[in-house]
Amino acid sequence: MSSRLRKAFVFIVSGESQTKKPMPKRLHSGFSLLELMVSVTIIAILSTIGFGAYEMFKRKAMMAKELSGARNLLVAFHLYSTNNGGRILAGYQSDPDAVNEKGDELYPPVNARYPWRLYPYIQDVKGSLLYNGNEAVMDQDNSDYLVSVSPNLGMNTTFVGGHYGSGSLLRPSYRVEEKIGRFCVKQTSDISKNAEIIVFLSARSDPGEAWEGRGYFEVQPPQVLRAVWSPQKWTVDAKPSEHGFIDLRWGDRAVAAMYDGSARLMEEGELRDMRYWAPRAAETGNSQYFVGR
Repeated sequence: MSSRLRKAFVFIVSGESQTKKPMPKRLHSGFSLLELMVSVTIIAILSTIGFGAYEMFKRKAMMAKELSGARNLLVAFHLYSTNNGGRILAGYQSDPDAVNEKGDELYPPVNARYPWRLYPYIQDVKGSLLYNGNEAVMDQDNSDYLVSVSPNLGMNTTFVGGHYGSGSLLRPSYRVEEKIGRFCVKQTSDISKNAEIIVFLSARSDPGEAWEGRGYFEVQPPQVLRAVWSPQKWTVDAKPSEHGFIDLRWGDRAVAAMYDGSARLMEEGELRDMRYWAPRAAETGNSQYFVGR
């Protein structure tokens, strides 16, 4: 049988040709440029929402930490009075007995600011005085100085305890008080234990004065003998001294530690009310109180 006949026979029997035709290539579908752009946009939006939620959660956690730190400071503040015959901690006054964490003696002005003088009554410097990034000052060569000048909360030195330094807005000396009357509380008997008077408040300063400008050892009231604050609204770009070194860092609010033991958030409008700063203003109900008037 010839080869041609054999091929014909195989075709008839099997129904297939020995000559195979190539199979068509399978088509694969892909994303169009428009689909890719939409996908990238959706991913970017979701990432932004996720990052924003994370930042909001982080800020709330930091705010809660500052509120907790404010309460810790108040406990130490009142414990100081209990252990010192009812005497209120001075806002600024040299203390030769002040020491750091290692027990080293401290000198002015470090021993005059409230942090190291209140330190014996504070369990944890990093939980009550320094937090939310300010802990880094403890690792610096001049840490004693930075701790004294850069606590997260500043003290109402003018009306609580008194400021006896050269930078005082009004020293509570005997001669001054004899002339204009007592304006500053020095003993627990001078003030009601339920008084809603600011003791500590969220503070900031110029970067050259404290650790990156975060925190400060004092806050100043809107007015004393005359206006202290600028009449302009507080902004983060304004000089800290224009608004008494207060810092409205929590959504235009500051953490306030009050004499009655509470800690709260206060807006600028409330902070311009002298009844929250000066016991005499609270007693007389005078929101625009000036000392000596």
